[in-house]
Amino acid sequence: MRLTLPKIASLAATAIVASSSVATATDDHYRRAPFTYAVLGDTPYGQPQIDNFANDVAEINATDPRMVIHLGDIKNGSTRCDTTYFEQIRSNFDEFTSPLVYTPGDNEWTDCHRTNNGGYTPTERLTALRDIFFDLPGRTLGDRSATLDVQRAPYVENVRWSDRGVVFATINVSGSNNDWVPWFGVTTRTQTQVDEYAKRNAASLKWLDHAFAVAKARKAPAIVIAIQADMFDAAFTGTADDPTQYDHFRDFVQALAKQSLAFGRPVLLLNGDSHVYTDDRPLADSARPYLRTIYGVTTPVPNLRRITTNGSTTLCHEWLKLNVNPSSSSVFSTTRVLFTKQPGFTATQCPAPAYSPRV
Repeated sequence: MRLTLPKIASLAATAIVASSSVATATDDHYRRAPFTYAVLGDTPYGQPQIDNFANDVAEINATDPRMVIHLGDIKNGSTRCDTTYFEQIRSNFDEFTSPLVYTPGDNEWTDCHRTNNGGYTPTERLTALRDIFFDLPGRTLGDRSATLDVQRAPYVENVRWSDRGVVFATINVSGSNNDWVPWFGVTTRTQTQVDEYAKRNAASLKWLDHAFAVAKARKAPAIVIAIQADMFDAAFTGTADDPTQYDHFRDFVQALAKQSLAFGRPVLLLNGDSHVYTDDRPLADSARPYLRTIYGVTTPVPNLRRITTNGSTTLCHEWLKLNVNPSSSSVFSTTRVLFTKQPGFTATQCPAPAYSPRV
């Protein structure tokens, strides 16, 4: 199915240059019809996955999802962040036959200061990513390009769209404590890093507010927020842990909690980063109350569901089929789908068929 995306009026005055909507039919039944997205992240990791990535693209293409979302980390954290590699992945992305939306991961910019990554300045690598993957701001990647609502430059990686009433948005929230881990292994941050975080964080909060404003104004049945960082990583074990691992997610988590409670309908947060599949409600988890405590969230948020996609070299190599039914009370259901080819794994470790669906 090809996507048609006419312009609509913008609902936020700040940081917006274009606005669009996937669904165009006026027939209510069509606008509420179920559809499927493909979601993946933290791939390709290492040479076997890089060599096989074209096969991954082909397998997803065979299912003809309405959209593909890549949650960032297009390389592992110990390989070079060279422009030639980014161009190679951009070429792979362009082989998707469905429109593709990509949000950057820390491995391809925040962490590129590492010596084994090439010793790049992270802001320079983020600029390179924007030039290579977001050269046409407000357009998806993939063969069937579609127009999206896009945040004003330089934050052109942040986009929003609506599909059959459901609102989707990507926001550049990265691992490495949202780019607050000091660059180049030193103990203090440069003014360049401080400014980068402050300005991008402010833009992220504005874009989050914008997405929820659109969802509320249109009485959307649900909203999806896609980021790279796992702000609820199992490694964050509460106040006894090191807050420098997560304290610069605090503004975003608080805003997400506040907006989700005010919205009152299903909110789905998609992220990669920590590599192990997780499907939970992190701000309403009685077994892990510290997830609210460390972020200063006083009220549980039961309508916020979070899914971390399986990635990296974690068993097994898979993608997530996100089924969206705007007429359903839960709206979202999922199926974990194993790729036929399992680079680095054996058939015994990762047998077919696909995993069971979750609602």
